[in-house]
Amino acid sequence: MEIEKNQGIQIDAYVNQVHDKNKLGAPKDKPENSAAKTDTVVISDDAKRIQEAKMQLDGIPDIREDKVAQLKKQIENGNYEINAEKIADKLIKEHLTNDVLK
Repeated sequence: MEIEKNQGIQIDAYVNQVHDKNKLGAPKDKPENSAAKTDTVVISDDAKRIQEAKMQLDGIPDIREDKVAQLKKQIENGNYEINAEKIADKLIKEHLTNDVLK
């Protein structure tokens, strides 16, 4: 078997690649960046609108005192009328809406 001169060049190229990789992986003598990295949070426009809507809802009272006073007065005076058909319609609509959302 005859060894040609070109085979030695291929081995030298491989050895050079290994040495280059070792140089890249070696720690460098450069000082580390002294500035501390900080985390940042970015809130999307949709999230901002949701927050604004929630703040507005929080400003609305849970009990509408004016409506309660009006209904109390009607009951005390005996002129509070119940519309059974209207109540039934609302109950059915609410039930169907809840079923759809499940």
